[in-house]
Amino acid sequence: MTINEQVVSILIMVISGLFVGAIVDFTRYLLSALSPKSIIRKMGYGVELIVWALLGALTFYILFIIKGGEWRLVDPLSQLLGIFLYESIFQRPIRFIGRVFIILIIKPIVAIIRFIYSIITGILKLIVRIILFILKPFYKLYNKFLEKHLRKFYTKIRRTIFKKS
Repeated sequence: MTINEQVVSILIMVISGLFVGAIVDFTRYLLSALSPKSIIRKMGYGVELIVWALLGALTFYILFIIKGGEWRLVDPLSQLLGIFLYESIFQRPIRFIGRVFIILIIKPIVAIIRFIYSIITGILKLIVRIILFILKPFYKLYNKFLEKHLRKFYTKIRRTIFKKS
């Protein structure tokens, strides 16, 4: 492996460290944004552990693609450098970009989905109320009919079952 290839692999590992730092930070942010009663938030350490394991597997996959599976001590060190670079330099701008993305794109989409959901549920409730209003007279007639005939039937059955001998 030439010096040129080693420098490229170190740069790729530093960039992967930046991405690892961003993904872990994003995961922590999402977990903290969830409701305290949420199951996912209660299992936060487990979720973060799964994320770390997936990122580790992805790192080894990157190493396999770039270097044919060769692993040197400089690889995890360069990835740690990328994580520290993210924490020290890139964390604030990336969080700012993430907040802007959430405000400009995610929140309007969620608001539109909630608006459509409320319109659909309102229409369905209106339809159900109209149907119940139309059926109310029939419901009262049905109850009177049922009460009258069921009382007679119930009385006949009681007399038959509990007949004095």
